[in-house]
Amino acid sequence: MGRLWLCLLALAALFGLAAPREKVTAQIQAHPPAPTMYHQLTLSCEVSGDPGPQEFLWEKEGHRDPLQKGPDNVLLFRSFNKTHLGTYICRATGSLGTAVATYNLWIDDLVNKVFVFPQATNDSHVLVRAKPEQPLQNFTLCLRSYTDLTRPHGLFSYATKAQDNDILLFKPKPGEYRLYVGGKFVAFRVPEGVMASEHVCVSWESATGIVGFWLNGKPWPRKGLQRGYAVGAEAAILLGQDQDAFGGGFDPQKSFVGEMCSVYMWDTGISTSGVMAAMNNRPANAPIFGWRNFPYTTVGEVYLKP
Repeated sequence: MGRLWLCLLALAALFGLAAPREKVTAQIQAHPPAPTMYHQLTLSCEVSGDPGPQEFLWEKEGHRDPLQKGPDNVLLFRSFNKTHLGTYICRATGSLGTAVATYNLWIDDLVNKVFVFPQATNDSHVLVRAKPEQPLQNFTLCLRSYTDLTRPHGLFSYATKAQDNDILLFKPKPGEYRLYVGGKFVAFRVPEGVMASEHVCVSWESATGIVGFWLNGKPWPRKGLQRGYAVGAEAAILLGQDQDAFGGGFDPQKSFVGEMCSVYMWDTGISTSGVMAAMNNRPANAPIFGWRNFPYTTVGEVYLKP
């Protein structure tokens, strides 16, 4: 009987070692999602895949010493101000290993400002200095644009080294928007109407391939695209150009001319109420990047104006 128990224990240990473990991941969330100067702000490090992380190490890029170390997953700013801007890193260590998450904390007071692209060029764009931590199984993109262009132009371009149109929001003519995922696209026809700014949100989920589209808060009939696909995480993310190569390959005849603002991106889907909140720059959920937390660099002839 003793030998039988030993054999059973050995088999249990063997199968336990062979069983695949869930990947441990971490994500930093800001509360509130849109920080306000001189008010309280918290960053929380949320862990999935590990039932009990014991220690959280908080760091800030450019600082030699850790900010905080211990069992508390929350980093508190009692009076948030510009000295706190930067990139924060959380290392969550538990029984299944260590997960790392980063968060870009930036406020440029963009709520009442727009990027102005005054003319067609082969280089002018806004480089978004943020990217997801892992490949995207879902995403939502929202932005507002204002233009009198009648030719094709790129609004938002997310290129990876494997696919230059991993995500592309493109407008081939005034009455149509196209969303590309993994090089393939679906089109949504819209009224040409009178000259006015247009707020657009698009969402995509890998599990079903369903694409959602909203124009000025109104949902269009959903369509399908690239079911089972995953969007790469190592990306060059640009506003105002269509990348035909990773980080470049621009065509001035596809460049954006006009004004753009209220840009948000999430790694989740969105509801119509969430679209309305984004239209008002009051998102309910923390984005990967957003208009109140928007790390960017302007390249060429692009200006930030009230």
